[in-house]
Amino acid sequence: MNFKEEFNSAITRLYPNGLEWDLVGVLTKSSKVYTLSYDSKILSGIFEILCEPVIIEIAEQKGYELFKGVQNQYPEFTLFDPSKPNAKIAVDIKSTYRQKLKNGNVRPFAFTLGSYRSYLQDPAGKKGILFPYSDYCEHWVIGFLYDRNLKLKNIEIRNIIEAAQLEAPYSNIEFFVQHKHLIAGKVKGSGNTTNISSIKSSSIEDFSEGRGPFNTKEDFENFWKKF
Repeated sequence: MNFKEEFNSAITRLYPNGLEWDLVGVLTKSSKVYTLSYDSKILSGIFEILCEPVIIEIAEQKGYELFKGVQNQYPEFTLFDPSKPNAKIAVDIKSTYRQKLKNGNVRPFAFTLGSYRSYLQDPAGKKGILFPYSDYCEHWVIGFLYDRNLKLKNIEIRNIIEAAQLEAPYSNIEFFVQHKHLIAGKVKGSGNTTNISSIKSSSIEDFSEGRGPFNTKEDFENFWKKF
C-alpha cells in the first residue's frame, strides 16, 4: 500500500468540497464551546484528531486492522493487513508553526521524530513502541505547518450560537505525507533531548519530496541505532 496516495484519496472522499479542518472549540453537553488557544501542545493534539477519521477511512477501505498508541508510545497509529501481521505500517502526526526572519522569509523549521534511545537502541525492539519494531515494514509521517492565530492566547467559554463567528487558532495549513527515513536528519533535536530531528528547511517541499540524507530505511536505522 502506498500510504501517501491512500491518504490523499481518503481526503478526497471525506471532503469532496475541500478540507474542513478549521476547528474552533470543544463542545460540552450543555452546548457551551471551549475555544482553542494557539498553544502548540493543544494544536498537536488537534491535528491528530483531524487525521484520525482519514486514517480510519483508509483502514476500512483496505480491510486493515487499526490500532492507536497510548501517550508517549510510538507510533500514534498502526495499520496492517490481518493476513500479514509482520508487515505493519506506522503513522505519526507531527506539527510546527511558521516563524519569520527579519526579512519576512520563513525561518527554517524541523520536526522531532521520536527518541533514538527507545525501540531503535533496544535489542528486543520493544521499548516505547506498540508492537515490536521488527513487525513494522513502513514508517510514515504526516507533518503540518501552520500560522498561529496570536489573538487566541487564552481559552474562553462561549455559547454554541456563536460558533460560526469563532476563529480557528491556526491558518494557512500546509501538510506533507512522507516516509520517516526520507525526512530524518543526522542530528538530535535541540536542547537536552534524545529525540531524532528531521531535516531543517524553510520549504515544506523538501519534506514532501523526502530530501533527507538517508536513501533507505536501513541506512536510517543503522545510523540511529549507533548514535
